[in-house]
Amino acid sequence: MMLAPPARAVAALGRLLEQETGQQLAESRRWRIETSLRPLMRDHGIATLDGLLDAIEHDPTGMLRAATLDAMLNHESFFFRDIAVFRAIETRVLPHLHASAPERQLRIWSAGCSTGQEAYSIAMILKRMGAMWDGWRISILATDVSPIAIDKARTGIFPQMDMQRGLPINELLRWFTPHGRDWRISDELRQMIGFRADNLLAPQNVSGPFDLVLCRNVLFYFPEAQRRQAELELARRTRAGGFLLLGAGEMLGSRQAGFVSCRDMSCIYAATD
Repeated sequence: MMLAPPARAVAALGRLLEQETGQQLAESRRWRIETSLRPLMRDHGIATLDGLLDAIEHDPTGMLRAATLDAMLNHESFFFRDIAVFRAIETRVLPHLHASAPERQLRIWSAGCSTGQEAYSIAMILKRMGAMWDGWRISILATDVSPIAIDKARTGIFPQMDMQRGLPINELLRWFTPHGRDWRISDELRQMIGFRADNLLAPQNVSGPFDLVLCRNVLFYFPEAQRRQAELELARRTRAGGFLLLGAGEMLGSRQAGFVSCRDMSCIYAATD
């Protein structure tokens, strides 16, 4: 029988997660916390969660703290996740921005990008759309609260399992080359994206306005006050006439003005002012 992890240690780790990232350790995730942290604890020769907390407190480098936070975050991500959304981006959102942009410039922000699959999927779509973007200045910024996830995203190296989750075979053949047991994405796509560690609740390296902002499957990890703050930061950085995309099942709070939900795809919001 699996024993529940010590409540005191789990509560302390939950406070650490919320303090550093704003994310709340939901009850459904608490019982799995020791499983998530076990590989890290094993690598450092730490037997218990109490021992991990003590080691974090006495680690002058801060590296164990960062690794612990990274292990507690949900990095679930894969290429072209929710394919209907990416079809809408390619067939509706980007063509609309192409036709309505006041200048030949396209700025995209992937907020909470995890290990980069979402940002790379957008880059593949832009390349697939071809000559319509010739002469345009295009920039993609991808941010995540985890520096460890950002470092992985920046390398562009992904395991075989990621190649089998949503990535069309033609995109695999065009943009990836074998890298040992893994796959490496092309430099052409990597150079399209700037990856930076940043906190969505108080972005330091994100200056808008952006034409397209993706913040998918992030907001539901925040308690209400932090969710409202994140929504405000997103609204501040989405230009009028641009779009904000949330995850399936996520929606903006009723107090957040300046956006109108698209009728047939409620996770896409048009910025109105």
